[in-house]
Amino acid sequence: MILFLDDDPARAALAYQRWKPSDREQVIWCMTAEEAIITLQDYRDRLTYVSLGHDLGGLKNVHTAREDSGMEIVRYLERLAKKDLLGGLKNARYRIHSWNAPAGNKMYKRLKDIKLKVEYVPFGL
Repeated sequence: MILFLDDDPARAALAYQRWKPSDREQVIWCMTAEEAIITLQDYRDRLTYVSLGHDLGGLKNVHTAREDSGMEIVRYLERLAKKDLLGGLKNARYRIHSWNAPAGNKMYKRLKDIKLKVEYVPFGL
């Protein structure tokens, strides 16, 4: 299963087109941090790939402290890691695809710090 967190339908459609046909039926598109956390909980042992945007709700250059940003997913994963409850989520690959470079870099570093396989590639590169 693939989790794709982004609030922009055009980016979601483009990402969908770029995935292999066999992967397309595995994608769960989330538009909010809340939806993404629920998906992480529900599919924790089946997710193989998690792609996270940062700025959600149609906003740009959002501060990482906001609970309605992609950083909230990072904080959620950190809480799980602290309690050794990542389970299957530690086997997934993570990609930060945000164009908000300061936020994207923070997300990347913090996921790296909890030993997840992560890369930072702004969407479209």
